[in-house]
Amino acid sequence: MKKIAIVLSILFALVVIAELSAPRLIARGLEIGLQRTLGSDVKIRLDAYPSLRLLLGQFEELKVVARGVNLGGLTAEEYTLAVEQVTVNLRQLLMRRELRFVNQGRLTVQVTIAEGELSNFLRGKIPVLKDWRVQINAGNAAVIGKIPLQNIDLDVRVHGKFQALGKEKIAFVPERVEVQGVDLPAALVQALLQDNQFYIDLKAAPMPLELIDVKMERGKLVVRARVVE
Repeated sequence: MKKIAIVLSILFALVVIAELSAPRLIARGLEIGLQRTLGSDVKIRLDAYPSLRLLLGQFEELKVVARGVNLGGLTAEEYTLAVEQVTVNLRQLLMRRELRFVNQGRLTVQVTIAEGELSNFLRGKIPVLKDWRVQINAGNAAVIGKIPLQNIDLDVRVHGKFQALGKEKIAFVPERVEVQGVDLPAALVQALLQDNQFYIDLKAAPMPLELIDVKMERGKLVVRARVVE
């Protein structure tokens, strides 16, 4: 009986140690693995109990917050990955710091993009608009700039919305154009803008994404998407 009690005490101590140490060790491994995948510093919150399940690589909930993730030339202000009911290859994670999913479960992402970054992205995509900027308000957006005409700079505002273009792209769709406060005819707007489409390609993300929805809020674009397996 004494030997059995000793063995049980040792097993109990090992369980306690695992409960205490597993979350920290695994969270650190996940941070390093995701840093390599996303190319950015990440912060992780684990919600998987008991911790012994973590030792099997099973996660009920996992939330990852990263900043500065590059989406094909567009830098996200905040990138939040929410993971539910997934299993990872724990050996690869702890020994090689490589994140590989055995079962992907449900992975969704919310990406916040500031209007200033969208302005930089616009100028990179369409160099002739080097002094233009993007302005985002609740429910709508505008691309604002000037067009030189002889000795006058004409104020131009292209009003529109960021909308889904299929499941893999988000496009700025013009609705009307103002020049010096006067609306241009719709047919002329289409003719002027048909070769200058401005869009975000979600396939260029470190983990390719499929769009769920996109919202325009004051000063930022908020994108929700699911990770493509």
